[in-house]
Amino acid sequence: MKQYLMLTNEELKRSWKMIVSVILAMASIEILTIVGRVIYQERQVRNYMSNAKVTESEALRSFGKLSFEQASSYFSYIVLIGVVLVILYAVQIWYRDWLGESKYIYRLLLLPGSRAKIFFAKFTSLALVIISFIGVQWVVIQLSYAVFNWLIKDDYRTSSFNVPIELKQLYTMNVIDMLIFVILSLFIVSFLFMLVLLERSYRKVKGLLFIVLEVVAFFIITVGGMYVIEKLDFFLSQEISAIMVAIFVLYFAYTIWRSLRLLKWKISV
Repeated sequence: MKQYLMLTNEELKRSWKMIVSVILAMASIEILTIVGRVIYQERQVRNYMSNAKVTESEALRSFGKLSFEQASSYFSYIVLIGVVLVILYAVQIWYRDWLGESKYIYRLLLLPGSRAKIFFAKFTSLALVIISFIGVQWVVIQLSYAVFNWLIKDDYRTSSFNVPIELKQLYTMNVIDMLIFVILSLFIVSFLFMLVLLERSYRKVKGLLFIVLEVVAFFIITVGGMYVIEKLDFFLSQEISAIMVAIFVLYFAYTIWRSLRLLKWKISV
């Protein structure tokens, strides 16, 4: 347990500057898009008033009032970029150990005790990054809404409050929704871990072949399973949901089990 905690701490120490920089950069961009959208709206209205010689209310009727949903429309793309960066980090967290002159992976593999602690240390560090990312996004959305209300004139904004549908789960921070989101994210991480370890275990053509087989098997299990269940027209909607959850849990457990097997038996010093 002590080694696991030390390895988790080491993983976070090796990446915390990069992680904090990316999260702060994304948060800054999101808030700046709100500021820029409000300034752009007000400038458009003023220019229209000057060119068309109309009153402010007439200009607002032409352009329409600005809602927070419109002002934060770019948030979804920024969050998507963050998701892509987390996926890249899930791959990089393994490959960086093989890169460089020091070959840090050899030090890890030669540590006494089970190699499972290496896997779970990296897995835990990714889980903490994902949870931190979600928490920061929630804070940014709340802060952005406060900045939006502070910057824009009352006459320029709509009275209703709407959050882009893609961000509603983050804004409400419903515990069940957030738990599902975190579990799905961790499943993706475990799947990527398994693919990386397959490549590192077999290398070249054989490793690529195993990766393709795992990806194909995943799609057959998920898409094929859903298709068969729907075609049977035998199960209730609740039963279909329970079956899909069971398949997901079993495959999640399989990815972790396969990764641990590869790390123990296939990856050599």
